[in-house]
Amino acid sequence: MSINYEYYKIFYYAAKYKNFTQAASALGSSQPNVTRIMKLLETELNCKLFVREPRGIELTDEGKRLYAHVKAAVIRLEHVQEELSVRMPGTGTAVIGATETALHLFLLDALHEFKEAYPKIRIKIQNHTTPEILKIWLLEGWTLRY
Repeated sequence: MSINYEYYKIFYYAAKYKNFTQAASALGSSQPNVTRIMKLLETELNCKLFVREPRGIELTDEGKRLYAHVKAAVIRLEHVQEELSVRMPGTGTAVIGATETALHLFLLDALHEFKEAYPKIRIKIQNHTTPEILKIWLLEGWTLRY
């Protein structure tokens, strides 16, 4: 069996947020793409991973078993990525949560200056309402700094 490892990453976020739309947002993708990839993964694994409900998704027993393994792998990979980026100053990823208003009024100009000063740092912007940003950040285990 040769499953694209990206499918597991997408599965991880879908299972974590219990919502394909939120997973897509966290991945910088679209909800239809996440849905399509999850159907492909279910086909490849020959089992149902999710129960689709009007307000999100729930994991099946098989989905829960897979999530436990995928979550452990993702956490390990994130830790080693952090370790390596610490060894290379001026690199890494900055994750910013901002509302639409804050993004347009304040952030865009500041980001331009930041990218000029730190060109090797990747920037990931999560554009949601304040309550949605806080929910996502708490699920991710991020600390808030401003």
